[in-house]
Amino acid sequence: MFELIPYQRFRDTPAVRFFDVTIADSNARDLVIHAGPAVSPPDDISGAWQFYLHPHQEDNLLAVQGGRTFYLVNFQWNYPFHMVRLEAGGDILRIPPGTFHRSVSDEEGSVVMNQAVREPMACLQREFRVYSSARIPKLMAITANTAPLPKLHGVPW
Repeated sequence: MFELIPYQRFRDTPAVRFFDVTIADSNARDLVIHAGPAVSPPDDISGAWQFYLHPHQEDNLLAVQGGRTFYLVNFQWNYPFHMVRLEAGGDILRIPPGTFHRSVSDEEGSVVMNQAVREPMACLQREFRVYSSARIPKLMAITANTAPLPKLHGVPW
């Protein structure tokens, strides 16, 4: 399942703090900037939610600025639908391969750093495919307004 990983502050100087946010085995880094209340990936043309799913990549996401809410779906978990809130200064969210995920930024946007762990067979074209819930009935059923509520983690509502 997903994890929330704490990290350590290792040094303080006047008005400056240093943190070790190293993710072991990370072999790729992405910096993802949302300008304003962005949704990634955006809804499809019918308004259905879309998701990423990385078959050969683990994401390790740290909010550097602002806040972002992640929607995670994995059919193998006991509770397949979770909402996880990341805010700057909070934990690192580890998303395992094979997990559908999307995110929504706060009104003022957000900056998130991903220290990914990509398997040798990872291919960016396959890893960043977009999946529409309108085309995956089980995904649509789990995320529909009539489905049971997701498990909330750090989400204020």
